[in-house]
Amino acid sequence: MLLTDFEYLSNSDEAFKKKIALQIKNLRRQNQVTQEKFFGETNINIARLESGKIDIRLDTLRKVCYYFDVSLAGFFQGIY
Repeated sequence: MLLTDFEYLSNSDEAFKKKIALQIKNLRRQNQVTQEKFFGETNINIARLESGKIDIRLDTLRKVCYYFDVSLAGFFQGIY
């Protein structure tokens, strides 16, 4: 069955969100930071980001990358 353009984009959007969420979770675990510690230091609810169910704003992603000392390019390099 062929997907319409809209169906394809919708499916690929969900897959992309999941990749972003997994990359954030991997960064947090590699740095041995709990969700509570991250929230306490940044006031960002990383659990919501790691769920992959919400759209992450670019400025929030930039803050996450800054916290873990990774560039945005490096972050996305880990996905693709």
